[in-house]
Amino acid sequence: MAVTSSEAYIALNEVLQDFETEVIKAKATITEIKIISKERSETRSEIENLLKQKHISYGEVTRNVGSFGGTEIQTIDEKIRLIYKQKGNKGSGGGAEATRLTESAQCVYAAIAFGLKRPITSNDITPKNVKEYSTSFITDEKNDKILNDLNDEWVNSCVLGANELWNKFKNTGKKYTFNRGSKDVDRIEKEFKRVKQNEKVRMDINKWNPADIWIIADNFHWECLEKEKTLLGFNQCIQENLEHDMMMGVSLKKIGRDANMSVKNVFKDMKKCKDYTGYEYSKKSMDAYILLSGGTKIQYRSFGGSNSLTGFQGEVKGTQANQGKISLGPTNMILKNHGVATVPTNAAQRVRSEPSKVWDDIVSGLKTYGKMNDKEIVDLRLDTKTVTPSWLYSKLQATQLLNIIEGVKDSEKKDQIAEDLYLYASSQSKYSGAYYKLE
Repeated sequence: MAVTSSEAYIALNEVLQDFETEVIKAKATITEIKIISKERSETRSEIENLLKQKHISYGEVTRNVGSFGGTEIQTIDEKIRLIYKQKGNKGSGGGAEATRLTESAQCVYAAIAFGLKRPITSNDITPKNVKEYSTSFITDEKNDKILNDLNDEWVNSCVLGANELWNKFKNTGKKYTFNRGSKDVDRIEKEFKRVKQNEKVRMDINKWNPADIWIIADNFHWECLEKEKTLLGFNQCIQENLEHDMMMGVSLKKIGRDANMSVKNVFKDMKKCKDYTGYEYSKKSMDAYILLSGGTKIQYRSFGGSNSLTGFQGEVKGTQANQGKISLGPTNMILKNHGVATVPTNAAQRVRSEPSKVWDDIVSGLKTYGKMNDKEIVDLRLDTKTVTPSWLYSKLQATQLLNIIEGVKDSEKKDQIAEDLYLYASSQSKYSGAYYKLE
């Protein structure tokens, strides 16, 4: 049975709360929402299963949105299209293709350095050496492209990266295989998904572990990963193998002059790195900021678009650049694990059914956090260009989140909550696996 667009959006708000979304079209009869994921096939399956549970009928998108297609919901008064895009995919020749090339090249360059048992230069990247050490790397890219299509900046980066890896692991006495897109990488991801399903945790694999390549010793034993039943136990297995130089995930960044490799998410080395220092709460914008020591802050707002009642999430803002995102689902998971209240997930429904009560709830935040007087509040309420349904949706949840955090009287707990939100967004938390960052 067909539903109204309001009914569909209420369901979608809950279904999409844990996914990275962006409204790319918002017209009277058609809304298109882009859903960005590293594993879009699994994401589409999960979203469509959730729609079934909500009794929302859907079909294939009726316009050409690429070979992967999409999900289309035909409501009584509107078409809603969900279009799935690969994270980092910018089209032919860039994005996902460029990522595959550079990450695969790093595996090949490292295999050559370990094969030659010394630091390498670009002169060592020859067809002869690629062939000779081909048993030490497995990638999903063609060797000819790795040899011929990498630009000078990435050749330099991969040489520096390979030498840093050689210097780090040359004395372990182990023989390694460097993996990108291999069956062993699939096996790691499969075991993570199994544990995630066991614990009913909704967590993007890139937030669990942002490794781009995996270095696996020939004598690595898989039983540890295969027998674990919990996420914390699984992460402990990942950490122990990293510490014993048996299996290491490595997150890659382009290297300019000097390579640096640091370990992330090894619990015994993780000291409290951020304190809660307060908040920012604008009088007009739809957001609120959680402030942390060192000039870092997390902006919470809706990123779903001007006409959307979805996409509420936090984005870490550093002194240099944005550093990651955390959606409402993981935010509530962290709040719950600390024994405090969670942000209600019915904001979209309330905005549609009781906007006046929503406004009343926001007013308390405008007074407490925005320090607004009654006249300023009345003037804002009359500003219909600012106070839209999407503004109410976003500002309500931002206010509710500040209410929860400011309501925590234990300063150490407040610090830990803020830090956990930051660490999760930047893929550094007890919910994530240990890895090396090479940059």
